[in-house]
Amino acid sequence: MSNQLPAITSSIAPDLRNFLNRVREAFEDPDGLVTREDLVDSGVFQSNAAGDLEFLEPGEAESCVSPPAPVNLVATGAMTSVVLTWAGVSYNPCYAYTEIWRADTNDLGLAVLIGTATAGMYADAVGSDASNYYWVRFVNVIDDKGSYNQTAGTLGETAPDLAYVFEQLTAAYGTTSDAPFFQLDTPTTINGVTIAAGTYIKEAKIHNSQITTAKIKDAAIDSAKIVDAAIITAKIADANITTAKIANLAVGAAQIANATITATQIQDAAITNAKIDNVIQSTAYSAGTAGWKIDKAGAMEMNNATFRGTIDVSSAASGSRLVIDDDTIEVYDGSTLRVKLGNLA
Repeated sequence: MSNQLPAITSSIAPDLRNFLNRVREAFEDPDGLVTREDLVDSGVFQSNAAGDLEFLEPGEAESCVSPPAPVNLVATGAMTSVVLTWAGVSYNPCYAYTEIWRADTNDLGLAVLIGTATAGMYADAVGSDASNYYWVRFVNVIDDKGSYNQTAGTLGETAPDLAYVFEQLTAAYGTTSDAPFFQLDTPTTINGVTIAAGTYIKEAKIHNSQITTAKIKDAAIDSAKIVDAAIITAKIADANITTAKIANLAVGAAQIANATITATQIQDAAITNAKIDNVIQSTAYSAGTAGWKIDKAGAMEMNNATFRGTIDVSSAASGSRLVIDDDTIEVYDGSTLRVKLGNLA
């Protein structure tokens, strides 16, 4: 039996005829096998990032160029992973994917392929306290592999294992009480404030005057962090306590210094009758001998007085009156005029 396939008829489409001829040639190879690379090299198929074969449109392979080297590879370490970013993925419509290579030393010859990505980013989950070097290169749709971004690797490191660091420090300092740190395994409430689980440095390990303003986060100090009676006058800037900071009824007589309230501080018409004591008197008043006194009942006592205009003195009980004006004194018994002195006209 002949191992040769029949000839490909010329009546079919040229692209299909080209494909079948390549397949026929592959089967007539002494090995008798058609590999994935053979299909890609034939220009009929392309390889995608997942490693699958996709049919290549006619003429597409001829327009593909060898991929350029990626640029601007950056490795950003987090707690347990390294995030890689690079530029240049939109170099050509024939771009298929990017290969990501890694080694624990800065030696490209020891690097291994750890994954692929179609976008310009890849996250490598390597755990905490990891240190590796990275390279990337582009692959196009016809499986051409470009140059690596550069010969030297890009270092990517993750954060140290805090639990391990704590154990080492505790071991180095002997007992837990001697260690510079302490660890809270669960959230803990201290003086009414909930402290998140984590590792904290002890107060005794902080030098005096070492925590500056730049080290304190905005709005981080609340009332729970301020000791009672800790804020003194020297800590309050001039003109910084406004009316909004004074509670209603918070200022009593004890908070007002003697002789502090002057006429400037008293609003016009603000002192009403209810705010005046039962008696108003002079400073040197002495009953029957000196000064003056007026009470709310209407009684008045004076040593000397000068009046202008008319004085009308009447008795509520009898209705009798004494009227003194500019040039006349009149005395009434009820409504009857009994005495008139002065101008009698």
